[in-house]
Amino acid sequence: MSDNISAENINRIGVFGLGRFGFGLARRLAELGADVLAVDSDPDKVEAIDPLVSRAVCLDATNEYAVGKLNLEDLDLGIVCIGRNIQAGLLMTTVLQKCGMSEVIVRAIDQNQAEILHAMGVSRIISLEKEMANTVAENLLQPGLQRIASITAGHSLAEVKAKQSFVGKTLGELDFRNVYGVNVVAIKSTETVESEGGQERSFVSMNDLPAAEDVIEEGDVLVVIGSDEKIKALQADL
Repeated sequence: MSDNISAENINRIGVFGLGRFGFGLARRLAELGADVLAVDSDPDKVEAIDPLVSRAVCLDATNEYAVGKLNLEDLDLGIVCIGRNIQAGLLMTTVLQKCGMSEVIVRAIDQNQAEILHAMGVSRIISLEKEMANTVAENLLQPGLQRIASITAGHSLAEVKAKQSFVGKTLGELDFRNVYGVNVVAIKSTETVESEGGQERSFVSMNDLPAAEDVIEEGDVLVVIGSDEKIKALQADL
């Protein structure tokens, strides 16, 4: 995948393969406000994901004719999430490329598959073990930062705790894009309510379409998108 794609312009994402990883990824991307197309050949998986994403389609994504009907030119990014079936993952990647999907991220099971994908021109490859190791290291050393997913080389979606000086101010006043170089795509808030029995219960709400006039409250978590450098600088400033 080319490195010049701007992460802030990624919104329409196709997820191909709805195993545990693909299903969870599609659901999380949709929760964060992305327009997600979820594709799998298993009708049960498609039926399960359908209420959670913008569109779910049951088809064999290794079939070039079937994939050609999906209007891939409408997508900003395609993610191949096939598990242990390496041959199917490689074939699906080839089909997506032939059908006009220029930006493709692929999950690789081992180094051999990764090398083949590199030879096919896929420069953004997901290694779950490597990604998990990086995430654990970041969480230990940067407790205020939770990276959700790498979007392109050097760009991520991340959750950052709102610092005290943000509280009571609007997104427009803080002007994150110009001041910090990131875009705020959602705000997570924790609310506490008292039940009829007098017990307090907390729940998390998600503002996935924040407006300039929305005010940041105590304890809010900002879901931001931008370069890893800018995100870490924002977290370090907290």
